[in-house]
Amino acid sequence: MSPPNLDELCGVLRTADPDVMEADELATLMRSIAQLKSWCDTLQVRATRRQRALAADGRADDPRNTIAREGRQSSKDARATAEREQVCTSMPSFEDALLAGSIAAGHLDAIAHATRQLTDEVVAEFTACSSDLLDDARRLGVDAFERNCRELAKHLTAATASQSEADELDRQRAASNVRRWVDRETGMCHTHVELDPVRDRALWAAIDASRAALKRGRGHRRAPWEQLTVDALIGAIGGGSRSDRVPEITVLIDHRSLLEGAHRAGVCETDNGMPLPVPTVRRLCCDAEILPVVLDGDGRALDVGLTRRTASWPQRQALRAMYRTCAHPDCSATFDMCRMHHVVPWKQGGPTDIDNLLPLCEVHHHLVHEGGWGLEMPADRTATWLRPDGTLHHRGPTVDRRSCASIAA
Repeated sequence: MSPPNLDELCGVLRTADPDVMEADELATLMRSIAQLKSWCDTLQVRATRRQRALAADGRADDPRNTIAREGRQSSKDARATAEREQVCTSMPSFEDALLAGSIAAGHLDAIAHATRQLTDEVVAEFTACSSDLLDDARRLGVDAFERNCRELAKHLTAATASQSEADELDRQRAASNVRRWVDRETGMCHTHVELDPVRDRALWAAIDASRAALKRGRGHRRAPWEQLTVDALIGAIGGGSRSDRVPEITVLIDHRSLLEGAHRAGVCETDNGMPLPVPTVRRLCCDAEILPVVLDGDGRALDVGLTRRTASWPQRQALRAMYRTCAHPDCSATFDMCRMHHVVPWKQGGPTDIDNLLPLCEVHHHLVHEGGWGLEMPADRTATWLRPDGTLHHRGPTVDRRSCASIAA
């Protein structure tokens, strides 16, 4: 991989005037900025590596302290920078791709996040997949690549020891805690809740239900999302009797894992993609309502639609099995923040069937309805997004949760 021509790149950026640019020119400018940033990030990776070597000899401070102090970064950002160097050291091809501008620092962060809690054995297996991972990084945006990294880490862990997952969940439950403090400068009260994945999903299921109820009321229909979530949290905690507040959580698990235990091609996770140990899910199933959702080889749920305008609960669950987030290619808004959009509008005869429904967040739902954007989706769920001027923005698959068959392949 060859580095960018810095003289040419800086010349383009120096003369750029974004205030008068059209959309295509702005896109070119953004790519140039990203390429220069990748070059700077590569230089910082190399500087961090040298700083680490000097620190090992007692001739320099810890790299994170220098990055935070001299690089004017927060301690969190300094840690992320240090982790990027470790990723590049274990996967040199990623450093070359970063220098060439074909990936971004966010792709390195995705690997660091996915491998942070893995054992050395699983990290070694993860690193052995660097060639395939790099192909994915070049092809995918940061959000989609991070999901792939999490899935790979999850399945590598499942292939080594399924029982260790249950032990890990027990450790997470024991480490769960609640802390509260008051900011002396602002007077704002802070409550920090650290939970294991199961109890976290139960909490947010209750908040989501409370938020949905609030949105149906007149006083909250136009409330900002952040304030609506705060009110929903208070409502979920204080509303109703204990029996009224039994949370609903959705877990997706393939039939083989449920019967035989974890395997590499299996799926066992919450609806928002948080992996769960199979033994825990088996326990939860003792008191759970089990709704079968059959997926085809490409991860598409079978139609369970009814002749009604609003998506039914089973339809939402089927779509939830396919989507963690908004179906727009550049959006990471969670499924619970989305509306079920009719690709062919209801008023034009579009049925409320799975094949015609797609989860879209408020922003992208508005773009399609009021913003003049075009959206087409045939039965294979490959969406075509058209800008208001009719030009192509994106064409590609929408399902972001791989099925067992595609994982096995």
